[in-house]
Amino acid sequence: MHSTVLRVENLTIGYGARTLVRDISFELASGECVLLAGPNGTGKTTLLKRIAGVSREIPSSVSDLLGMTKEGQSEQQSHCHSERSEGIYTHTILIPTNIPKVKGFTVEAFIQTGCYQESDWRGRISKEAAARMDEALEVLGIQAFRNRDISTLSDGEFQKACLATGLTRKAEVLLLDEPTAHLDVENRIDVLRTLREVARKTGTAVLFSSHDLHDALQVADRVFALTRDGRFLASETFDKPSDPELLATSSEAPPVISSEVEKSKTDVIRAAFPALANLR
Repeated sequence: MHSTVLRVENLTIGYGARTLVRDISFELASGECVLLAGPNGTGKTTLLKRIAGVSREIPSSVSDLLGMTKEGQSEQQSHCHSERSEGIYTHTILIPTNIPKVKGFTVEAFIQTGCYQESDWRGRISKEAAARMDEALEVLGIQAFRNRDISTLSDGEFQKACLATGLTRKAEVLLLDEPTAHLDVENRIDVLRTLREVARKTGTAVLFSSHDLHDALQVADRVFALTRDGRFLASETFDKPSDPELLATSSEAPPVISSEVEKSKTDVIRAAFPALANLR
């Protein structure tokens, strides 16, 4: 049984006084993997940052992520919030693109650094966090990397280390901005399949942006898209993945809440990218 872990209602995103998209509404369910698509400049990164609570270029009419209004705002204004978390800043975690692989950090130290909220004054994480780290490394299949310097990891391996950090921090929602950027074909497919497996094995909801549409569609349960004319689109149903190895883990999830709902994942892509009108 899937439960809603994130609900976004009537959200507006933009840069300062410039509005990119209005009235964004959707839900994310536990264990699902959703692709966020759209042409460059339509607001994908802005949306992910807004959900994560790290965007600083947001119109003042948008309330905070817990659905609690800032001074001078009304309860009816746009907001998004977590259904189960007391603090969405803890349980909704953004993994941005191009995180530097700084020499001198082992994978274990890198993950521990991301868990500073659960560490003591010497930087030692709690036993509970250490146990979650062990579990995350196992889920991602990178136990053997824990003592390796992150500067020696391939981009695909490092992306998994970043995912391990999010899982160790008890993420209910993982947001990833272009997780397959700069990866070769083999690593791109591996990372995308890993996102799907993480969602299924841990119950974490995964929302990721990508321009690798063909490969991303194979693992995504649903597709959200932002268009050049400022619309938010979403596939209506929880589509089964095209990847045969993942079919066995597919299950139903609640429908998306959206003012503009398309019938399928490919319908959303066609609407967002008119040049791909013949996509099948």
